[in-house]
Amino acid sequence: MINIYLLLAVIFWGLSFIGTKMVLEYLTPSEIIAVRFLLGSSVLLSVKTWRKIKFDFRRSDLGLIVFVSLFFGFHVILQAFGLIYTSATNTAWLIATIPVFIAITSRIILKEYLNSQKIIGIFIATFGVILLISKGNFENLGWLQSVGDWIILFTCITWTIYTIIIRKLTKVHNPLSLMVAILIIPGACLVLLTLVTTPIERFFNLPYHILLILSGLGIICAGLAQWIWLEGITQKGTVRAGVYIYFEPVVTTLAAMPILGETLNIAGFIGAGLILGGVYLVESQNNKKIK
Repeated sequence: MINIYLLLAVIFWGLSFIGTKMVLEYLTPSEIIAVRFLLGSSVLLSVKTWRKIKFDFRRSDLGLIVFVSLFFGFHVILQAFGLIYTSATNTAWLIATIPVFIAITSRIILKEYLNSQKIIGIFIATFGVILLISKGNFENLGWLQSVGDWIILFTCITWTIYTIIIRKLTKVHNPLSLMVAILIIPGACLVLLTLVTTPIERFFNLPYHILLILSGLGIICAGLAQWIWLEGITQKGTVRAGVYIYFEPVVTTLAAMPILGETLNIAGFIGAGLILGGVYLVESQNNKKIK
């Protein structure tokens, strides 16, 4: 059953890039994330209370939990900010490189061995990213100034760091309680900031479809999907759960074309294919120590 839940979580995340892109026309990244975290933490806190699950964090882990929650908040805001300057489609395909970053980080931090197949896969995926961002126009270096694409690429690194840290915490703490804590801390900070800087009328004047999308981004994407993801990491391990990320760009691309009118040129499609192929080479023989 966890496989179906993980697939649903990734599908919702794939759609979240499109939803966020639409809401960004009305709200700032910090305002969007404030609402998302408020709704997400509220629904998970309700589930936690209903299931009578207690906060049982070890005192020695409190500092790490605070750090990872603030780091997670930074990651989500940065991703929303990057979406201002790039397409939802590009965002999803760039995020598909996360397993490659996990492999590289594991090599640097955990000193895990990278065989020739993984190295080739990393190079292929990297070339795919360059092809996707440049749209095949290597002579024009203007693509190097694509701020949004580079921000999203950087969030692949921040998500990798978050994943490695959170995997350690899920081994000793309940995933639901952990996700509530992760959402509440940055959520409270952002809500206070929003109350000070944003007139409350701004939210009441949002179109109904934007309110509906924002509710889904909070309740489903920031709340339920994140909880499911932690459950998946706990039961299947980081690598096996990470495989589901490959479905994100497919969902986003298929939905962004009719909804946002986004397109991929031939170079973009080739780049996307190279990203998936490179990631497959890296992951197909992944070391079990990453789990």
